[in-house]
Amino acid sequence: MFFVFRKDKIYAYLVSILTVVLLFYAASNINFISGKSVETSATSEKLLPIYKVKTEEKKVALTMNCAW
Repeated sequence: MFFVFRKDKIYAYLVSILTVVLLFYAASNINFISGKSVETSATSEKLLPIYKVKTEEKKVALTMNCAW
């Protein structure tokens, strides 16, 4: 079985492999690069948005709630 590689195919493979290696390198060193990172977790109850406010002004607001 023979493998035939063209120049453009080799360049595409090299670029994709280099991209993956750089992304893994950046992901593994992200904590060392920024020493000011803080780990947090959400243990408190979920805060809900304000749906209604009493006011004398006649205004309408259109909102979209995407956080289900």
